[in-house]
Amino acid sequence: MSRHIITIYIFLSFLCSYQFQNKNIILYPLLFIQLVILGINMFWLLKRKEIKISNFILIMIWGTLFSAAFNFETLGNYLINTILIFNIYLLTKYKWNYMYKNLYYLAIIFNIINIFIYIYSPKIYSVPKIIFGHELSKIQLQEIGVAAMSKIAMYSLFSVVLIRSKLLKILIAILSLFILLVGGKFTAILALLVSLIIYIITIKFSLFKNKLKYILKLLLIISFSSSFVFYFFIKLLEKLFSVKNIFTGRSILWIDYIDYIWENKISIFVGNGFFTETKMISYLSHPHNQYLTIIYTLGIFGFIIYYLFFSKNINKIINVVKRYPDLFLLFITQIIQMCGDDYYILTIEPIGMIFLFLIYNIEYSNKRVVQIGEINE
Repeated sequence: MSRHIITIYIFLSFLCSYQFQNKNIILYPLLFIQLVILGINMFWLLKRKEIKISNFILIMIWGTLFSAAFNFETLGNYLINTILIFNIYLLTKYKWNYMYKNLYYLAIIFNIINIFIYIYSPKIYSVPKIIFGHELSKIQLQEIGVAAMSKIAMYSLFSVVLIRSKLLKILIAILSLFILLVGGKFTAILALLVSLIIYIITIKFSLFKNKLKYILKLLLIISFSSSFVFYFFIKLLEKLFSVKNIFTGRSILWIDYIDYIWENKISIFVGNGFFTETKMISYLSHPHNQYLTIIYTLGIFGFIIYYLFFSKNINKIINVVKRYPDLFLLFITQIIQMCGDDYYILTIEPIGMIFLFLIYNIEYSNKRVVQIGEINE
């Protein structure tokens, strides 16, 4: 696989975060690159016996296609996500180090772009969250959504693991934290704080270290069931923690989407298809909760498959946390962020899935393996 193709693929993936008037200008080239990578992967998969696909990844692919068989109206979305899973799995397995480094380097570049956008673009301040009497303002920029801006800043922040210069490390960290704070994305800030607390307590101070696996599994269970927990307890939480507007309308979305799932009982098993603007279940065409998106789109079987996928990643990242603390922290932040946002998985935008598969294929980091399209690289 040409490294230039991979670089273009990652570059276009970051570019998808921006709110162009005609986003197809980016989506169609990204889809084209996906198909090119698919063709190359299929060629080497059939030609070389060394290239293997794990049984679990095959289950993920077949699980997606199973839901596709019952939701023909969005068949194209299912096929795109099947291709995405297949491609990212092989790229992170046979080009692990190159994918890892390029994601971080490009994240730094795009975070700098976002800083200039923030400085020179007109800003719209949405209704602030009120937490324990303190306001947390949230901005909106025309060029990029605050969620995407925060994601890129988060990746840029952890890119310091690749930087040798202490001065440059500090500069990148300050710029990344600046964007996270001025963006006012509460989910991102909370996720970062929780991940740092878990890391410091369990790894740095070695407290509850032998319980770390169970702590992360509990966090995963809570996150996967987050929308359903809030569905039943949201009023109690608002009174208990004296918060206002903390969910910024998400509670309405979660209630509407969960009600829709309960009312369409057959779709609980086969999914409801991907979201479309013509099928408005609530005031937005997506529920702002990735876990709710999974069960809505793929049904209960897909929900279980993705839970097992994340659970496997917990087992893998714990074994290399000292070597890759950045991936450990990013994994926890993503688990939490997915409670309040979509577009990490089940999307044409592959950045979130790439980081998950970097963890899934962590054993191939810094190893000499047969590369796709190369011999004993």
